[in-house]
Amino acid sequence: MPEIRALARVPLRARLLSAATHPLTALALTAQIAASPSAMAQAAPSPSAQAATEPQSSEEPASTTGIPGEIIVTAQKRAQALSDVSLSVAAVGAAQLQANNTVSLEGLQTLVPSISFGNDFNFAKLFIRGIGLSSSLPGVDPSVAFHVDGVVVSLPQAQLGSMFDLERVEVLRGPQGTLYGRNATGGAINLITAKPTDHLTGYVRQTIGGEALLTQTDAAISGPLAHGISARIAVQRIDRDGYGVNEFTGNTIDNAHQWSVRGHLMLEPTEKLSILLTGELHTEKDRGLAVKFREVSFPGTTIPSLTALGQRTNPDGSQAAFAKNVRDLNTNLDPINDRRQYAFTGVATYDASDALTIKSATSYRDFRAYFFQDFDISSYTGYPLAQTNAVKTSANHWQPVWQHQFSEELQANYESQRLHAILAAFYLKEHIRVENHIGYDVLTDTDPYRVQFDGKLDIETWAVFANATYDLTDQLSLKLGGRYSWEKRHVANNAGIGTAATGFQLDPLQWNTSKTWTDFSPSAGLEYRPSDPVMLYFNWSRGFKSGTAEIGARRSATATTPFVNPEKVEAFEGGIKYSKGTLQANLAIFYQKLKNGQFQRSFPIPVAPYFASSLDNAAASRSYGAEVEFRWQATRALALDLSAAYLNSKFTDFHSTNPLDPVLFGPNASTVVPEDLSGNYTRMSPKWTLNFNPTYRIPLASGANVTLGTNIAYRSKQYHTEFNDDRLSQKAYTLIDANVRYKHSDGRSSINLWVKNLTDKLVWAGSYAVATSRTIGGTLMAPRTYGATFGYEF
Repeated sequence: MPEIRALARVPLRARLLSAATHPLTALALTAQIAASPSAMAQAAPSPSAQAATEPQSSEEPASTTGIPGEIIVTAQKRAQALSDVSLSVAAVGAAQLQANNTVSLEGLQTLVPSISFGNDFNFAKLFIRGIGLSSSLPGVDPSVAFHVDGVVVSLPQAQLGSMFDLERVEVLRGPQGTLYGRNATGGAINLITAKPTDHLTGYVRQTIGGEALLTQTDAAISGPLAHGISARIAVQRIDRDGYGVNEFTGNTIDNAHQWSVRGHLMLEPTEKLSILLTGELHTEKDRGLAVKFREVSFPGTTIPSLTALGQRTNPDGSQAAFAKNVRDLNTNLDPINDRRQYAFTGVATYDASDALTIKSATSYRDFRAYFFQDFDISSYTGYPLAQTNAVKTSANHWQPVWQHQFSEELQANYESQRLHAILAAFYLKEHIRVENHIGYDVLTDTDPYRVQFDGKLDIETWAVFANATYDLTDQLSLKLGGRYSWEKRHVANNAGIGTAATGFQLDPLQWNTSKTWTDFSPSAGLEYRPSDPVMLYFNWSRGFKSGTAEIGARRSATATTPFVNPEKVEAFEGGIKYSKGTLQANLAIFYQKLKNGQFQRSFPIPVAPYFASSLDNAAASRSYGAEVEFRWQATRALALDLSAAYLNSKFTDFHSTNPLDPVLFGPNASTVVPEDLSGNYTRMSPKWTLNFNPTYRIPLASGANVTLGTNIAYRSKQYHTEFNDDRLSQKAYTLIDANVRYKHSDGRSSINLWVKNLTDKLVWAGSYAVATSRTIGGTLMAPRTYGATFGYEF
């Protein structure tokens, strides 16, 4: 079965690769490791992540073994020991995720340097090494590829689920264009789920706690059903009160009501063929993800239409106001977060020979979300259009999204004594439909909305790629790779805008057009092993983010195309990895440059509201830095895990009109000069990041044990806008998590007491300037949360 191939790691690469290809060899090596103390030291799991061998016991902290070793990862689409992967890869195992109840992508940024996560308007915004998704409009792709068990999840809004019953999370830093293709210019994140086992096993965990009462249930059962058939089913239910309240309605906000279920069925009709069938469902229906008020956009302006909302009087004579507490809202209606996504995946693996393995991964994913919030983030019931006094043009925002995608990847993996290669083909077809309405009543439409940016986007893409490592000698290896991609996009929009005088009117011109692109993304590298514990490497690679058009973009008589071309990245990376005995250390140094960056730009127009915006290939940037990881089993009780990163990521060419310039909202807008943003920091790019995760295990005379753990995460200042405006930024902060875990001598029962954000830091995960409603808003990371998790394994 495929999982057995990742069981063991011994120093010689050829023996590892042989075990990764042949299950019987893997079993033989497992027996050899059991008989050899030195080999056992190399095979034991690491403090920061556990190997793929026993997901059912992943609750046990890795440090209890007393000896660190290697985790097996599939970052290069083949089983490898982490220290044998000549890339900057971080792996977070199930034990570390469970220690502090990390159940969302947002929590990963406190565990892995160089990754930042924000969200606004239902979009997951992942950044790695200063490259990520800046737009909040549908149709613009992410810059960090996101995969679940090797299958891409292409829509940013659909990347907020699947974080349950995981074996590990792999974070690949830097462009991954050859192996992962389009939209991996920043890097890639792979969620590896726990798979069926050949014996009965499982767990139940019940979590209770927090001021915002959390009740969370996690459970899984796995085992054989018949000869050659095994299965696994896992569920997660999260129900939590809100972190804040809507002062206007009295209802809680930022609450959570989520259900997730995943089922695996493993069929092994022969020793050479295995088929893994997977179904997954994730639902949310709550009042989460709403943007909170930070401050007014134009304080003290003399332009009447830009007066601060707090000074406005509603049509009924009441005084409009913002929330008194930063985590609260004071909006006329409650936010809506209603999403559902499901997926069906089939992975067939066939060992055609001792050297050749054929693999097919077929998947269908479906996503639907309804998202609503009050754009002005206040109790104001009507909002004038620029330079008018008309009311009932409020900035209530309604955005349903429907998406489905089909993907197929066919791989041929070849492993010989010196050649390790993959040849593959990839196909994806995706359909996205969006409604984007802003107005006074966008829920029942009794009063016509003032803005409509509706549309749909159809995507079809295919690629062929190859990647090979050839061992020139026992110490020196050469890597070469390349990927050819073809992509077609068709956009059909239905946009319009209204005024109080004319009412809503569709634009007379609409986009209904297609465009195709091709790309070749090569890579090359060297690996050198001066001794068995040490590997030095150097990589050069290119990647691209697909060309696209914004769904719902308006069309003018002079416009020729709604599309922007692909943005491209070229990267250089060198590093050294060391793994021996109780110590592992990795260092990566990188330089990369981006051109044709896809960014939203504002520009003046001669009629009200006097400004508009468009998606353009507007920017170029460069970044350089270094990342270091250090894991040391200091004693059999104490494990130290330290990682840090330095990042300098700035624009080298970017000119744009500032959407927070008040003159842009009046008849003198044409006098506004675009700002030169060269030298500004890119979004979500803290210069320094640090993670420190020590654990200490105390054995008790009864045979039980207590493990003390903490995670300290530091991030220096980062901006949420290209204009480096302090009002849309997050100053430096440190988050501290801690846990105390007791495991009974029976090896099955456990109690874990945990706390996240111990000092209750207020951290803005993202910020957004809502120009039409004259406010600056943002989303917040969770406040201090704590709880107790009661677990039982069998």
